Amino acid sequence: MKRLIFCVLPGFFILACSPKMYEKTSDGESFETLTQISDSEKPSLYPNGGDLGENLVYVSREEDASYNIYMKEKVLTKAVIQKTAGKNIILNPAYCSANNRIVFQTFDKTNFDIYYIDAAKGKAITQVTNTDDEDEYNPSWSSDGNLIIFERGATPKTYAVINQRTSKAAGGVSVKKNQIWIKDLKTKELKMIGEGSFPKFSADSKNIVFVKYDLDKSRSKETGTIWIMSTEGDSPRQITDVNLGYATNPNWSPDGKNVIFQLTKKNKQDSDIYVVDTNGENLRQYTLNKSSDFAPYWSVDDYIYFSSDRGAKVSKYQIWRFKMKK
Repeated sequence: MKRLIFCVLPGFFILACSPKMYEKTSDGESFETLTQISDSEKPSLYPNGGDLGENLVYVSREEDASYNIYMKEKVLTKAVIQKTAGKNIILNPAYCSANNRIVFQTFDKTNFDIYYIDAAKGKAITQVTNTDDEDEYNPSWSSDGNLIIFERGATPKTYAVINQRTSKAAGGVSVKKNQIWIKDLKTKELKMIGEGSFPKFSADSKNIVFVKYDLDKSRSKETGTIWIMSTEGDSPRQITDVNLGYATNPNWSPDGKNVIFQLTKKNKQDSDIYVVDTNGENLRQYTLNKSSDFAPYWSVDDYIYFSSDRGAKVSKYQIWRFKMKK
């Protein structure tokens, strides 16, 4: 049995004892109408959905250190519906309006597999992958709800793990070589289209944004860069530079012209949210709070939902959103 240790972000499972409180905003942050969406004693993170103010899903950490999925059918109300129950480790939920389903990864006895549930019923669980000796992570839907994309291999950057499956780079540094797979729910076809992590379909399902692991400029540490390729795995192109910092958790803008992602710069301990054009130009930073701002999702009505411990003690994550400036 593989022995896993999860941390999601540094210090998450060992909640900080420091009384320090992060400010809600910092000078220079580039957004409008910042709103805290979740307000719970439970750490809440990894938002997805929320388009037009509806059907936002995320996970919360329970008192027994398990994780379950919660949903807000109306984003700005206090009502929250728990969609999974039990001593699970469920992470990275993704909502699809076309089929009203939530896909996610869960630790199933020995490894992570991909499942989905009906968002209305919440109990009809369907298993998508079933590999006893492989881990699958970060599932996401095509816009029509017929395809699920995910990665297989070593645990992605947002987790710590013992005995990662990696390939050795120059100087003995390990660089992950995860595979990107697509499952067609109608034909049951399963195919591998390339290497990478955190894959997401564009709105027209013609392209995929993903993270590729590489060595930094000193070739002494692993880093992440953002790439785009076709859904068939053709024409991969890099849109962030290896010297920018560790980029991960990319998501598309609704019009497919931009990519939003979290970035940890070399001179900064926490991550911030950035946007770049799909040609790799016009990089702009939206958050610069000393808090950790991560896992952004860009809604069709131009709100950015993200996880953050801003306005709270270190690692007390909640779901926030801001309005994109026009």
